[in-house]
Amino acid sequence: MEDMSDIKKLDDGKYSFVVGRQRYTLSTPLKEEHFSRVVRTVQDVVSSFPPHLSQEERLFLGLMAISNETANIALKLEKLVNTLEKEDD
Repeated sequence: MEDMSDIKKLDDGKYSFVVGRQRYTLSTPLKEEHFSRVVRTVQDVVSSFPPHLSQEERLFLGLMAISNETANIALKLEKLVNTLEKEDD
């Protein structure tokens, strides 16, 4: 049986992978290691949702969760930069 979390490298930067209940195939200029990290992050987030949700709901909630995390990281970085700038004064 196929491992649904596998990311298959096809050719010329093309990959096949599963998110939620759907297999996707796309091309990317990202290096394999970086792309795999991104896909695994999305897979982890989407797999944490209740199984009764539709694929569309799972993807939308995944987008919202990752966007929220990105916004939180941006705020922390901004605070860190402000702190470092104050120390330089």
